[in-house]
Amino acid sequence: MKPGPEALDAALQGVRALHPGADPLPALAALTAALRPRNSREAAARIRWLELLRQLEQEPATQLALREALLGFFAARRQVAFFSDSGLLPNSGFFSEAARILAHKLLPEPRDRDDLRSGIRELFPTARDAAWIGTISDEERHAFWRLLRLSGSENANALQQFIAQLLDAALVLSHRICGMGLEPELARVCPRLLEPGVESPFIALNAELLGVVEGIRRTLLGDEEHDHGGHVFVLLEQCAEVVQRARQASATFGTSMRLSFILVRLTQHLERLRLLLEVLTLQTRPDAPAALSASLGDFLHAALAGELRRNSLRRHAAQLLGLVALRITGNAARTGEHYIAADRADWIAMWRRAGGAGLLIALLALLKILASTLHLPPVTQAWLNAGIYAGGFALIHMLHFVIATKQPSMTAATLAAAISQAGGRLRDTERIVDLLAATLRSQLAAIAGNVLVALPVAVLVGLALAQQAPPPVSAAKAARLLAELDALRSPLVAHAAIAGVWLFLTGLVSGYLDNRAASMRLEERIAQLRWLGAALGERRAARIGRYLAEHAGGLGGNLFFGLMLGLTPAAGLLLGLPLDIRHVAFSSANLGYALAAMDFAPPEGALARACAGVALIGFINLTVSFGLALWVAMRSHGIGFARLAPVLPRLAARLRSDPRSFVVPPVGPASAGQCG
Repeated sequence: MKPGPEALDAALQGVRALHPGADPLPALAALTAALRPRNSREAAARIRWLELLRQLEQEPATQLALREALLGFFAARRQVAFFSDSGLLPNSGFFSEAARILAHKLLPEPRDRDDLRSGIRELFPTARDAAWIGTISDEERHAFWRLLRLSGSENANALQQFIAQLLDAALVLSHRICGMGLEPELARVCPRLLEPGVESPFIALNAELLGVVEGIRRTLLGDEEHDHGGHVFVLLEQCAEVVQRARQASATFGTSMRLSFILVRLTQHLERLRLLLEVLTLQTRPDAPAALSASLGDFLHAALAGELRRNSLRRHAAQLLGLVALRITGNAARTGEHYIAADRADWIAMWRRAGGAGLLIALLALLKILASTLHLPPVTQAWLNAGIYAGGFALIHMLHFVIATKQPSMTAATLAAAISQAGGRLRDTERIVDLLAATLRSQLAAIAGNVLVALPVAVLVGLALAQQAPPPVSAAKAARLLAELDALRSPLVAHAAIAGVWLFLTGLVSGYLDNRAASMRLEERIAQLRWLGAALGERRAARIGRYLAEHAGGLGGNLFFGLMLGLTPAAGLLLGLPLDIRHVAFSSANLGYALAAMDFAPPEGALARACAGVALIGFINLTVSFGLALWVAMRSHGIGFARLAPVLPRLAARLRSDPRSFVVPPVGPASAGQCG
């Protein structure tokens, strides 16, 4: 029967017709099938849910039958794993879990009729069930459990078993939290946990919960009422505070995949235990049925939503991406602050640093042109080009110059951190607009500094070398350089986008290396190298260690970016694909060398198309790298692009009222909000 009112009526009739002792699974499966829409975007599921609520409210017999069917369904199966595992990161790790999900796709797990999770998957067998269940609001979900009143069941044995399984699940969660709270990786960033005389809140929580569970058992058995609550929730808050402090401390001590995994898993377990304890403590209070229904609905929905997505490879990959992003974007956010000119002094300094980079880029472009005249084998040529790029970028970093397109991957993390911290208030929105304006004018200054220096320097160097025989840039080479900048006659857009992707990945590599240097205490390790201390002295060894620790991300990221720029064309040649890169600063230098070689007499229209191509390359480099970096950074903070919605009207108003602030910083000291 197709889903619809008739199917819902028939399913409820099947629930009412259940005999005592019969397995309610088939009848409940028919009910979920009647509620399920044809596709996850269909609004009919919510309409049918409201109809179900109406019938439960108006028909006490239906209410009683569904309550006993659900309790019977729960009581006939092991429930602890559903309450304590579903929707939570497993201890096995990401890659073991990914292997399990892939194996399940090929050979689904056998049904276990004694396990609640297996029964849940039979009730909700399709991949779209999680989506339509998510369309039901909290209020409508709370109303369902309020109407059912599980605590009013006449089946005392089933109800007691349900509560006993909840209590066991609470103990399981508590033991896991205690174990994770004692992990050496957590103690590394929170050393106070190991200090003598300091009681770990994780150990205290586990000990306290044992007493709370025993007290709830006695109360439900009719003994005198015990204290169920207050202190255990305080300890939960203290554990959550330790997790928050660990996240903040990882900015100094560095994070790792293991630490990020522990912190995410701890947060999930603490939240699940909090929901579970709310249900259990309210279960002992007959005077709070509405609060009990709401808490039970929230708890079961969290477990159900997690179970329905348990075998989703997409969700698992998203969790892994979020974990990786959480590890690498924190340092990128702090680095990004140095790429944002908040005041006029910073802005002028940005011009100087970008100009210095433009000078070196013009010389690097010449080296690459000269290297192409050697006619080396493709792979050798690729490695030579990669060495030119990587060495040049590393030199630019060591001289504290700025390459414009390196900014977006860093500043995006800073912007995402500001968006995450914003509370929706007007001053928070204004602060983000200030940060956007500062970011844009900083990047414009850096691009202009690179291009306006690289182009004329390339022209001057090209003219100076044009008298040589043969000249470094031949007429044929100049024509090719101009053709590469013509968006209409070359795959310029794709090549600029590839460079944008490498720029984005460079930011990730830099963040990873900065974190790795901090977490492994690179400075101390290098300073303790006996051979280095013997050769250079302990003070110099310590200085080298400090420098490498502070610049590991910058140097490593620049080397990575250079290698990718040099090796991409060779990879395309080996694969038979038209792969190449276009970088705005190098493209402007190539334009300068081409103009000098042509004695400023390019073909008609070629100069205009080349200038437009350089501008387009810069735009694509920036938008691709910034967009990808912002997406990853926002994923790491657990926020979506919808959080930008309140900012857009304020941004438009600022563009109308003060467009100059997006190009030139205001006169006077920077506001505190501008730098994030």
